[in-house]
Amino acid sequence: MRLVWLVVAMWGMVGAASAQSATAALKNCLPPREMQEAVASKGVVAPASAVMTARRQVPNADVVRASLCRSSDTLVYVIMALQKDGRIVQVTIDGPSGRVKSVH
Repeated sequence: MRLVWLVVAMWGMVGAASAQSATAALKNCLPPREMQEAVASKGVVAPASAVMTARRQVPNADVVRASLCRSSDTLVYVIMALQKDGRIVQVTIDGPSGRVKSVH
């Protein structure tokens, strides 16, 4: 029984660490108005395009958040997807090109 509780506790800590890293990635995100302006000026791909790209990377997952954020000197979409097993996957899409930068 102790082993079961230990495994549950470890699982909870891993989930909390994932949530903290996801929150850290969203600190430098643009408000909706600035996001609209970036898309209108053709500086970044449309959010729908970025979400579709993320869905191809994480099939059968539900996209729960899509944000346009500053990363170094460029804009990236940070897309959070919820998998059927409850895990959150973060897909980072390069804003100007629409290409996948990372999947975590």
